[in-house]
Amino acid sequence: MAITISTLSSQFTDIILQDTDVDVNPRNDITQGTGSVYFIHVTNAWSGSSIFVKLYDATSASIPTDQPMFIMKVGASSTKHVVIPDGMPFTSGLSYAASDQAGDLGAGSSIPTGDLTVRMIIS
Repeated sequence: MAITISTLSSQFTDIILQDTDVDVNPRNDITQGTGSVYFIHVTNAWSGSSIFVKLYDATSASIPTDQPMFIMKVGASSTKHVVIPDGMPFTSGLSYAASDQAGDLGAGSSIPTGDLTVRMIIS
């Protein structure tokens, strides 16, 4: 796991999250409580398949049992980003994972190490 969390400025509570090795193993409670996501940037370097990044409003997510709050499809060998001006609130906590299965509960197979990078701005 290669997660980096940086504060944008000491004047704000916003943080930048960068995870360079996202896969089917959930990253749990990143916000350590409530928070909102304002920007998501995903790079899928894997040429083998589209990837589905899944965000959960939970302190602990379990794939394939829990329902994600948000799913973002990123094609093979491509980059995609989403701007959420008003923020997407997470009232329990922010957890996330990714798989090559589209459905809410699809766990899919493992994503090759280091092929998926997720960046988020969170408050």
